[in-house]
Amino acid sequence: MAQQNRRLLLIAPSFFGYANEIRKEFEQNGFDVWQYDQLPAVDNVTKAIFRLAPWLGRARADKYYDGIAAELAGHAISHVLVIKGEALSVRSIKKLRAVFKEAKFVLYFWDSYLNMPRDSFSKVSLFDRAFTFDPDDAKRDPRLAYRPLFYLDEYLDLPREPHTIDVLFVGTAHTDRYAIISKLSKSIPPELNFKKVLYLPSRWIFRIRKIFDPSFWKSRSAEFVFASVTKSEMFRLIAQSRIIVDIERSVQHGLTMRTIEMLGAGKKMISTNANVTACDFYHPSNIALIDRSNPVLSEQFLSAEYVKPVPTMLERYSLSAWVKEVVIES
Repeated sequence: MAQQNRRLLLIAPSFFGYANEIRKEFEQNGFDVWQYDQLPAVDNVTKAIFRLAPWLGRARADKYYDGIAAELAGHAISHVLVIKGEALSVRSIKKLRAVFKEAKFVLYFWDSYLNMPRDSFSKVSLFDRAFTFDPDDAKRDPRLAYRPLFYLDEYLDLPREPHTIDVLFVGTAHTDRYAIISKLSKSIPPELNFKKVLYLPSRWIFRIRKIFDPSFWKSRSAEFVFASVTKSEMFRLIAQSRIIVDIERSVQHGLTMRTIEMLGAGKKMISTNANVTACDFYHPSNIALIDRSNPVLSEQFLSAEYVKPVPTMLERYSLSAWVKEVVIES
C-alpha cells in the first residue's frame, strides 16, 4: 500500500498519554491518524460502568461508534487499530468493518482476559490480526499473538543523575500493593533509602479501605498521596533511583508498561511477575523476582551493578518497533 494512502483510525484508552504517543509514532511513519477514546466519555462514572457492568452502557457506546463511522465514512481508512476496546461491541465492530471495507483491522489487548469484559474473547475473530501483552492468554487462545508493550524514547533520554533513592515504588495502592510494599520494606536494609509513593484517588477511599481491608488496618494516611504524580515528577524520581519496584495485578501475567519502561531507562527492577524471568531481556543482576506473600531480596541483587542490554534488545521494545510489528508489518 502506498505510503501516501495510509489512513489510520486509532481507538485506544486515554491512559497516561500513551495513545497520543502512539498517534505521533504513526504520523512519523506517514499515516494520517484519527484518534478516539475507546469509551464514549472518560469521566469516572463511565469508566466504572464499562468496567463493572458494560451492558448498562451498551446503547450509548454503540451510538458513539456509529458516530465515528459516519464521521469518517468518506476518508478511505486503510487501517483500524483498536487497543483494548472495552466499550466496542461485536455489533459496532461489524458496523466499522462494513463502513471501512478495505481497511485492515488490528486488535491489541494490553490487559488480560480476566480483567476485561466477558465479550472480549468473542471480538478477536472479527479482526485480521490480534495481539496480547499477556503470554498466558496467547497460549490459551491461539488467535492471539504475544507482543509485549513498549517504552517511550523519553526513558532512553533520562538524565544520568546521582542516585539519591536506592529503591523506588510509584503507583496506585490498588489490590494487594500496600501489603506487599509493607512486607518488602522489612527486607530492605535500613541504611537504604526506600521511597514509596502510594497513590489513592481520595481520602474517603482510604477511610473505606481502612475499615474493610485488613492490610490497611495499621496504615496511616501520611503513607499515601492523594494527588496523582505528574509525568515530569515521575521522570525525576526514576532518574534519581537505582532500583524500581513493579507490582502487577494478580490477575495479569503480561509484562507491565513499567517493566518495559525500566528496560529503556536502564534501571534495575524488583518484580512480582513470574513471567519476567522468561523474557529475553531478563538478567538476574537487573531484575529480582519476589513472592507476593513473602517478598525477600538478596544482598547479592541489591549490590550488583546493572548489566546493559545489547542495542538490538532495546530497539525491540521501543514504541517504533511495536508500531511496526503490530500494524505496519503485520
